[in-house]
Amino acid sequence: MAMDDTFLLQFWGKTPREGDAREAYHPAIYHMLDVAFVAEALLSDKAAARPRRALLRAWDGCDLNGLHAWLPFLVATHDLGKISAAFQGQAKEKRTQAQRQRLEDAGISFPPHYEKAPYHAEISAVWIDANLIRNEPATQRRFLWAVRDAMGGHHGRFTQEEMRQIGARLRASERNDARWDTWRDMAYRLLRRALDPPGNLAALGVPRRLRPATAALTGFIILCDWIGSNGDYFPASPRVPLDVYMRIGRERAAAAITRAGLAGTRPKPAYAGFGQLFEDITEPRALQRAIDTLPEEALGAPLLAVIEAPTGEGKTEAALALARRLGAIDGIDEIFFGLPTMATSNQMFRRLSRFYNDLYGAAVRLTHSQSAAVEEELRRAALAGDRDAAAPESASALAAIDWFAGPKKAMLAPFGVGTVDQVELAGLNVRHYMLRLFALAGKVVIVDEVHAYDAYMSVILEHTLAWLASLGTSVILLSATLPAARHRALATSYIRGLDRSAPTPDVPAGLPYPAISLYHAGGQHRAGEIAVFREDQRLTLRLMRSPDPEADARRLIDLVRDGGAVARICNRVDDAQAIYRALRDEIPPDQRVLLHARFPLDERQKHEQRIEAMVGKATARTPDQPLIVVGTQVLEQSLDYDVDVMISDFAPIDLLLQRAGRLHRHVKERAGRRPPRHSRPVLEVVLPLGADDLPIWERWAPIYEPYLLWRTWEVLRANTAGEEREIVLPHDYRPLIEAVYHDGAPPASDGPHAGAMAMAWAKLDRSQGEMRAQARKQLTPACFLNDEITAAADIAFVEDEDGKLAGWQVAKTRLGDRITVVPLYRVGGRLTLDRFGTWPLPDDAPRDLGQQREIIRRSLSISDPRIIAAFRNEDRPRDMRWPWGEIPPLLRSLYPLVLNTSGAAEFDKRTVRLDKELGLVIEKEEL
Repeated sequence: MAMDDTFLLQFWGKTPREGDAREAYHPAIYHMLDVAFVAEALLSDKAAARPRRALLRAWDGCDLNGLHAWLPFLVATHDLGKISAAFQGQAKEKRTQAQRQRLEDAGISFPPHYEKAPYHAEISAVWIDANLIRNEPATQRRFLWAVRDAMGGHHGRFTQEEMRQIGARLRASERNDARWDTWRDMAYRLLRRALDPPGNLAALGVPRRLRPATAALTGFIILCDWIGSNGDYFPASPRVPLDVYMRIGRERAAAAITRAGLAGTRPKPAYAGFGQLFEDITEPRALQRAIDTLPEEALGAPLLAVIEAPTGEGKTEAALALARRLGAIDGIDEIFFGLPTMATSNQMFRRLSRFYNDLYGAAVRLTHSQSAAVEEELRRAALAGDRDAAAPESASALAAIDWFAGPKKAMLAPFGVGTVDQVELAGLNVRHYMLRLFALAGKVVIVDEVHAYDAYMSVILEHTLAWLASLGTSVILLSATLPAARHRALATSYIRGLDRSAPTPDVPAGLPYPAISLYHAGGQHRAGEIAVFREDQRLTLRLMRSPDPEADARRLIDLVRDGGAVARICNRVDDAQAIYRALRDEIPPDQRVLLHARFPLDERQKHEQRIEAMVGKATARTPDQPLIVVGTQVLEQSLDYDVDVMISDFAPIDLLLQRAGRLHRHVKERAGRRPPRHSRPVLEVVLPLGADDLPIWERWAPIYEPYLLWRTWEVLRANTAGEEREIVLPHDYRPLIEAVYHDGAPPASDGPHAGAMAMAWAKLDRSQGEMRAQARKQLTPACFLNDEITAAADIAFVEDEDGKLAGWQVAKTRLGDRITVVPLYRVGGRLTLDRFGTWPLPDDAPRDLGQQREIIRRSLSISDPRIIAAFRNEDRPRDMRWPWGEIPPLLRSLYPLVLNTSGAAEFDKRTVRLDKELGLVIEKEEL
C-alpha cells in the first residue's frame, strides 16, 4: 500500500457509538468503497433485477455495458466531500471531538471555524464539477451534470446554489490550508486505482433524458449509501490494510444485500392465466377474464392502464392479474398499491399479504404513516389459519423485509401497500423525492379510487405519472366512475412522460363501460365489450328531506324491524354521532355499530372488523338479525360489505354511486338471504331543504363544492317521478357522471336556483384554479426538460403526507389541516392511556418500538381549526406537550390530549370528550 494511501486512511467517514472514541472509526475511503461494493452487488445478477434494470433504463443512450462497469466507481465518489476541513473538523459531539483531536495529534491542522462551510455532499458536487473532466478528459458536460447533481443530492436534497457559490464557501472554510483540495484529488485517484473501471469515461456517452437519469442515479446512491452506512453490515475497520479490505468489503456487501432483502431469490414471474393465479375464484368475472384476452403487442412496458368498472366487479384482482402479466413479460414482478385512505390501505394490505404469501411465501410492506402501529397485527390476522403462514419461507420473508422499516425505505420493498400520498410524495419537491421515484421505477404501481382526488391532488398525481413513465414504471389506475376529462388528463400526463411530443390520447366521452384502456409509446388499445357481473342492477333512488337525528334513528329502526342490515352514511362525524346517540337508547348494542375517523386507531380497527364480520362477504348473520351501521365517508371506500338498504346524506354523483355499490353487493353469497321487504335495493338520499324546497348546502360546503351538489341535484331530479327514480347500473354510470362533471362552462339552468348555481360555479372555477396553482408550487422539476435537474430546484419543501404540519414551506399531498392526538388521562400524578391508570406512559421517552406502537394505536385525527391552533401555539400549557425532553421519531408528529377525570378537555369555544361508543366528541359553543 502506497504511503499516500496510508495517509488518506486516517480520515474518518463513520464513528460508531461503541468502542474507544478515538480509535472506533471507519475510514472515509473504506466507507466510499463499502458503498461502491454495495453498488457492485446490486448491479450483479445475484441481486433483485428491478433496481439494476431501473437504473440502466434511466440511462438509456449511454453504453450500458460500460456504464455498468463504471457505476460502482462513480458511486464511490459520493463522499469525497468528507475529505474536508468542515467534515473532519466537526466537534459537536464527543465522538467527533475525539476524531478531530486524533487528526490534530497526527499533524493535521484545521482552519478557524467557519459558520457557512458547505455540507459534505455539496463539497462532493463542487469537486466533481471542477475536477471530473480534468481527471477523465473528453467527458461531456451533460454527463458531468448528472453525476455532479447526484453526488450533491445523495442526502435527499439537491444543491440549491450555483457551483461557484458553493466553491467560494468551500475555499473560505479551508482558507488557511490548501492541502484539503489536494487530499481530495488523492482520494479520487486512490478510488480510481482500487476499483479500476475499464476504458475511459467519455466513451460512455450521454443519457438520452438527463433529469430521469439524474433522479435514478441519486436514488440508487441513496440506497447504496443507506446499506453501506449500516454498522452491523460494515463494522468499523480502522486498522485493516487496503488490499485486505478490498476482499472483506466485497464479502460484506454480498451479505448485506441478502440481509436487506435485495437478493434475487424469487423465481422469474410467469403468467398462465387468471384462473391459475386466483384458483379460489372458480367463476372469474368478465372484467377479470378480459385480462387474458389483451393482445401481447398492446402490453409493451411501460404502459398506463385505466380500468373502469362498478364496485364489486373484481377490479383489484383484475389489476393484480394485469400486473402479474406485465411482470411476466418484463421479468419484474414488483408492485406498489396506493389507496385513498389508511383504512383502505389496511384492508388491501391484508388481502395482498395472503396473496403474496400463497404465491411466493413473500411478505408485503405497509407504508403509510401509522404502519408501525398496525402492520404486525394486520399481517398476523391476514395469515391466521393460512396453511402456508408458518412455512419457513414466510418466516424468512418477514426477516428479509425488516430492513425496509420506516416510511421511505418501505417504498423500496418489492411488494408494498400504502396510501396514494406515498406515490404523490415522489412528485413533490421534498427530501428524498428521488429515492421515492427510484423505489417505484420499473415497478407496476396501482392507484385505486382515482375519481376520489380533488383538483389539488390531481395536479400532483398527473405530474407524478409523467415522472413514473419517464422511469419505466407501468401504472394501473382503478375507478368506478372516472369522468372522460379526468381520464384524458391522466393519460396525457403519462404519455408526455414517455414522449413529450406524443399526441394527446383519444378518450371519447362515449367510452364503453366497463372499460380497460391501455396507453403506451406505440399507441393505445381498448379491450372489447366487457359484460358486468351484476347485469342491469336496478336500484331505487329516493330523495328525502333531512330529518332531525331522533327521526333519523326512528327511520333506521323501522327499516330493520323485520330484520336486515341498513347503512346510514353521513357527511360529517357530528351528524353520525348524533344519530347513533339517538339509536343507543332504543336498540341493543349487538344491533348497531358506529364507524368514523375520530375513534382511536385500535378501537376503529375493532369496529371495522365487526362490520366485516356482520355484513362482509363471509358473514354468518341471518336475514332476520337486524343491524344498523352508521358512519361517515369511511363506509364509502374502506370496507367490502353488503347492506340491504342504505340512507345517505346528499353528495356529488360519483360518491353517491360509490356508496350505492355497497347495496346488495354480494349477490351470489346473499342470494335468498334478504328480508322480503328489502328484496330490491333502495338508496334513500337525504338533503336539507329550505321553505322554498330548494337545498341549503352551507353545512356541507366545507366538504363538497356546492356547484357539484347543485348539478347532481339537477341531474337526479330530471326524469324523476315525484322524488323517486330508478337507476340502472352500469348503464347509467357514464351518462350521470358526464352530466355532472362536464367539460367547460356549465349547462344553462333556468330554475329559481339559477343564480345560486351560477355563483357556485364561479366559486368552483376559482377554487380549482387556486388549488392547481398551490399544487404546482411544490412540484419537482419537470421530467422531460433535458437540462440540469438543479436548474429548476428552487426551495425544497418539508413533506407532510398527513396534513399535520403548517407553514408556507410545507408540501402537502392533500389540502386540509389536521393534527393527530393521543388521548391521555392523569391518574395519581401520572399520564396513562386509560382512565383507570393501568396503562401508564413510561417515565422516560420510550425507546422500545412496542411501547411506541401502543401509544400510536390510541391516536386519532382532529381537523377542528380552533383545536389545531391551540396545539400549534408555542405558548401552549405543559400538559399539551409530551413529558420527555427528546421525543422518539414515531411520536414527533403526535400531540398528547390530556383529559380530565370525566374524560373531557376544554379549548377555545370547544369541549372535547372521549366517549367509548361515540369516539371523540367535539362540542362547540355557539358563537
